[in-house]
Amino acid sequence: MEFRESPDSPKEKPAAFRETQMILSRDPDRPIVHNTTGAPSGYRFFVGSRRPGGPVELEILRPDGSGEIYSLSEVLERPLADPDGTRILAARYWPNLILRDGQPATDGDRPLNPAVLVMLEGSLRETSAPASLVLAPGSAPGRVRFRGQPATGAPVTGEIGVGESFSPGWRGWSARLVAWEPSARIQTLTVPLAEGDPRAGRPAIHARLRTGEGKEGEPRWIASGSSAILQTGESASRIGFGLELQPLPFTVQLDSFEVPRDPGTEEPADFIASVTFAEEKKNLAVPARLRMNQPATYPPGLWPQITGLSYKFSQAGWDPQDLRRTTLQVLYDPGWMLKWSGSLLVVAGIFSMFYLRPPRSSES
Repeated sequence: MEFRESPDSPKEKPAAFRETQMILSRDPDRPIVHNTTGAPSGYRFFVGSRRPGGPVELEILRPDGSGEIYSLSEVLERPLADPDGTRILAARYWPNLILRDGQPATDGDRPLNPAVLVMLEGSLRETSAPASLVLAPGSAPGRVRFRGQPATGAPVTGEIGVGESFSPGWRGWSARLVAWEPSARIQTLTVPLAEGDPRAGRPAIHARLRTGEGKEGEPRWIASGSSAILQTGESASRIGFGLELQPLPFTVQLDSFEVPRDPGTEEPADFIASVTFAEEKKNLAVPARLRMNQPATYPPGLWPQITGLSYKFSQAGWDPQDLRRTTLQVLYDPGWMLKWSGSLLVVAGIFSMFYLRPPRSSES
C-alpha cells in the first residue's frame, strides 16, 4: 500500500516539544518530567542493572509499547534518533544520586542509586481521534476491500485491485494498492549501521542455524539483549545474545496471549497470558493464567509459597507486532524466610535492649 499527500492540501505541523526526564532507578514509575507543551511525550525510561554487578543499562519504552535496552556507557551524551523523529539524549548520569545544596550530585562511582537525566526533542502525536484504514480480502484474488475512517465524519468503503488508487477518507491524502501477497508476515530485522553513522548502536552477532547434516539457513543479525528465530528447512531455534540463562526444573508453554484495549482507543488495558507448567519426569501439567499485578506460581500450593520454593511468574513485556509471544519475569527466592527471620531478630534485640532491661536499683 502506498500513501500520497495531495500537494495542495494544507500543511498542519504537529506541536514541537522539548522534554526533560529525571529517571530514578529506585522509583522509575515517578520520573520528574518537564515538557514545554505541558503534555508528556509518553516515553518512559528505566535505568539499572539486570543482574548484580552487571553493567548499568538504559531501557527506552515508546508510547506504542515497543522499546530497546542499551548499555548506558554506549549512549551517554550520544543522541539517538528514534524512528518517529524524536531525538533522545542521555545527558547526565549520577551513579549514586544525592542532593547537595539542593542540586543533584553523586556520592562515589558505585551504582548504588543510579539516576539519569534524559532530554527529548520531537513532535507530539495527535490527541484527537486517529484516522484508520482497515483492509480485508476482496471478492477475488488480487482484490482488497477497504474501510477508511477519518478523524471526523462517516467512514469510506470500497474495493480495489492492484495498481488502483483510492481515497481513504483522510483530508488531503490518497492511497494506491501496490502489491498483493496471498501469505505474508511482518518482521523486525536488525541491520548494521553504516561506517561513520553518528547514531548510537549496540553490539550484535551475525548467526545462522546449521543442522547436523550440514544444511544452513539464512543468517540474521541478533542485537544484544534480544533474541531471534533461526530456521533451516523444518528446523527452528530461538537464539539470544547478551542474555544470562538460568535453567528451570520444568517447562513453560504459552497457550494464548491477549491484550484487551481501552474502549475507543488502541491503548492496552491489560495483558493476559495463559500458560502451562509441565514436568515430564512427574508426568505433570498444570495450567495457569497470569495478568498485570496477578502473577502465577509453580509449584502450586501454600507450602511451596511459604518456604519460598515456588517460582513466581509475572508479566514483564510484550511485542505489539507478534501476539504469539510475551515476556515473563521470574522470581525465585528460597531464602526469604532466613532474611525475614534475621530482620525479626534484630527488631527483637532492639526491643529487649530498651524495654527488657532490669530496673536500676536506687541507693538511699
